[in-house]
Amino acid sequence: MLTLNQARAGLKIVLDNQPHEIISASHQKMGRGSAKLITKLKNLLTQATTWRTFQGDERLQEAQVNYRRAQFLYADNGVAHFMLLDDFSQHQLPEDGQSKWLKEAQEVDLVLWQDRPIAVKLPSKVSLKVVAAEPASKGNTVNAATKPVELETGAVIQAPLFIKAGDTVKIDTETGKYDSRV
Repeated sequence: MLTLNQARAGLKIVLDNQPHEIISASHQKMGRGSAKLITKLKNLLTQATTWRTFQGDERLQEAQVNYRRAQFLYADNGVAHFMLLDDFSQHQLPEDGQSKWLKEAQEVDLVLWQDRPIAVKLPSKVSLKVVAAEPASKGNTVNAATKPVELETGAVIQAPLFIKAGDTVKIDTETGKYDSRV
């Protein structure tokens, strides 16, 4: 059991018999009252996010999750398919927007809770090839000019004007934004 002082973003806890990840945690100390912890939680089974306030004397149960190497196979009808590399068993997860950064046969970490896959841990940055990009049109640009480009996975992002089809770009998987040209 963890105290509220040990709560931080990224920690996985069990709440109502379901695993949750703390997205943000804010400690509030009251003048004469007890401290509170205001958290934004993501349910790892349903992907729903909620706000929850814990009082100073409450304890949190840490979720016992395991990470296993897996290979992304394909995504179909809102379901992403993975194969564990140690025993070659296949598992499915509902798509939550992360598979648009994955290429076929790419290795990732699969997050398991009670031997059941609940999430995918992506690398912080991925390199993807640009398959379609509009030609650059200069003019009327006061700020940094961007244009939409399509990546090999089908995802569309905003990239600088100098990016063209055939280039390889690095994408931040947390924000979904262009990071650099490779």
